[in-house]
Amino acid sequence: MDQQIKKVFHTALVLVPPKHCIDQIQLLRKQYDKAYDRWMPHVNLCFPFVDPAQFEQVFQVLQNHLKDFPSFQVRLREFNHFQHGKNCVMWLKPESENDGIQKLYQEILKVYPQLDDLNKKSEHGFQPHITVGQFGINQIEQRKKAFQPQFHEVQFQCQEIHMISRNGQDDPFSIIHTIKFKTDNPQAYEYLGQK
Repeated sequence: MDQQIKKVFHTALVLVPPKHCIDQIQLLRKQYDKAYDRWMPHVNLCFPFVDPAQFEQVFQVLQNHLKDFPSFQVRLREFNHFQHGKNCVMWLKPESENDGIQKLYQEILKVYPQLDDLNKKSEHGFQPHITVGQFGINQIEQRKKAFQPQFHEVQFQCQEIHMISRNGQDDPFSIIHTIKFKTDNPQAYEYLGQK
């Protein structure tokens, strides 16, 4: 089912850890992540995403498609990095029960195959991650070794994802719509960026 959409860079489809899981992440991001004020801690699923004028329509389609998708456990415990020239992005690797994040991504692409930009960013395809900071290539290993022993593993149940938007390039993102999965034990989580 190929839906006609317009892609923009001021919206995204994201998985956001609940507020009670992000203190350690935010301490690092506040110091080292240049996007700290604009983005909440998140895993990008689709970026760029759809024009806000199409949010309502896309929300209905995705919610209908994902209403029976099973919720899954996510664990954050290990730092990794990408290299871009002389700089590196450090990130936390979300480990998901039953490969839930990858399966979720594939389900989204079944409905909107044109939202596959993150599949094309590297030879490894879609790599879910939560950015914590940017460092020079000569610092990255030392920083990872310093951060890793101090980071306490975080776990949460992923039972929804969020459509987010911002007005201008420097404005913070806000959650506009929440797409809920099937769950036997719904929990009311608070998220950064909720309106």
